[in-house]
Amino acid sequence: MIQIPPAGRARQRGFTLIEVMVSLIVTVIVLLGVLALFDFSNKLARVQTNISDMQQSLRVAQTDAVRLIRMAGRGGLPLGTLPAGWAVAVSDNVAAGSHIGDGTTPEVVPGSDVLTIRGVLTSSIYQVNTADPASFKFDNPAAPTSGKIHIRSTTPTAIPQDLTALKEAVQKSRPEALILVSPQDAGVWAVVKLEPSSIITDPNDYEIHFTITPDYLKFSSAGAGIFPTTLKSAAYVGIVEEYRFYVRRAFAITGDDNSDLTPKLSRARVYPGTDTPWNGDIENWQADIADNIFDLQIALGLDAPAKDPAAAGCTGGTIASDEINCGIYEAADGENDDWMYNGEKVTDPLSFANSDLHYVRLTTLARTDRRDKDYAAPTLVRVENNKYDTPDTSVFNSDTERMYRRRILRTVIDMRNLG
Repeated sequence: MIQIPPAGRARQRGFTLIEVMVSLIVTVIVLLGVLALFDFSNKLARVQTNISDMQQSLRVAQTDAVRLIRMAGRGGLPLGTLPAGWAVAVSDNVAAGSHIGDGTTPEVVPGSDVLTIRGVLTSSIYQVNTADPASFKFDNPAAPTSGKIHIRSTTPTAIPQDLTALKEAVQKSRPEALILVSPQDAGVWAVVKLEPSSIITDPNDYEIHFTITPDYLKFSSAGAGIFPTTLKSAAYVGIVEEYRFYVRRAFAITGDDNSDLTPKLSRARVYPGTDTPWNGDIENWQADIADNIFDLQIALGLDAPAKDPAAAGCTGGTIASDEINCGIYEAADGENDDWMYNGEKVTDPLSFANSDLHYVRLTTLARTDRRDKDYAAPTLVRVENNKYDTPDTSVFNSDTERMYRRRILRTVIDMRNLG
């Protein structure tokens, strides 16, 4: 008897082997595409995160620095003679092995600049009642070496004065630098040392004792080491601070110079004109501001009449509307213009003598914290007057260093306290 299969059984048969193989291949291709897209998105996210972190470091670095740099000279401290001025000083393109202080302090990245600023930067400028003869006295008026000054909680016109900074300095025995400015002439001034023997028992009247010391007397209107003979009293007093901005040479493995370079923009605070860290704390040699900043360059915009050719759009004999490009002229190659350290082959500080400093241009060069083997950054040629062609700087153009992404941020700072 012939068996006839039930109707519909033929329709219940499964896929053939070929159909299964084709389905698997298509599925694998789709999955590989999805994984490739995911991997690409992941790499892109990492790159964007690295770039974002780098740009944030640049912004943080400059925001912190600009705030203090803009205040340079506050309290009556003049510019001085550049590059080793009083209110502003620049160490240009430091040599290999340079340190921010003595040999025990952090090392500076070769080729970068060090910017030093001084002034009454974070505390108050105190007014003294010059009408009261007891407010200022020398212990020996004929040959002064010390003295005392009374600073009250209100000015002679009854405006409150915050004496907290003076109180802390005395209580913690900090040898702070005090600038004394003459009431007769703001151009007569000197810097002296605050003594912990000062009397601050009266909250409304501090008797501040001071001594005239060689370290601080290098800052004097009469010349280094000379106390002005015409400074018989003081109308204004302030605590002078000194900060040094630099790129600290550091490595991924401390002490291993063959490991990856991980430089940091740092700030040192010292007692003015000395290599003594503020408050005696060695940590004040390296207050790191931002990571992966491996160049700091400073250019100074001065109004030097001898270097003032008529730039395009500027007419002689009139007040230029564009002060930066006209009154303060800058050449494309940095030669023979009003900017110091902006690319010229040789800088002669004497050619800028007796010129007013209007601007400090701060340029920082940052990089990401991770390499990208599929990326090659453009070759570094020059940042301001730092040319990347020496053994100490050409390392940044090596194949491994070019795997980092880099960015430059430049800020022009108006020096509001310097004439």
